[in-house]
Amino acid sequence: MLMESTDVDVRRVAKRWRKYGDEFLTFLEPPDVPATNNHAEREIRPAVVMRKVIQGNRSDQGARTQSVLMTLFRTLQRREFNPVDTVIDSLKESIRTGILPPFPSFR
Repeated sequence: MLMESTDVDVRRVAKRWRKYGDEFLTFLEPPDVPATNNHAEREIRPAVVMRKVIQGNRSDQGARTQSVLMTLFRTLQRREFNPVDTVIDSLKESIRTGILPPFPSFR
């Protein structure tokens, strides 16, 4: 027998459990799955700080541009490339040849 609650928070959590119930306790089985998303939160922190410093994005296009650039820069940093130098070199190559070079792999 399923009981319905009148409490808004209980209903919200129940709805979320129905939608994501199979995923909620994933971290209990594989030892390499963390119980929190702290790592992901730390990864996006520089983009959040930048957005706050520049006082947000003035358009949807600006928000998309920032998200692509931050993803690109963070990925290049994690692959041990200098993001600014790599982007500049890629743009120079693209201007010279008309072809954007592939994204660099790990070093």
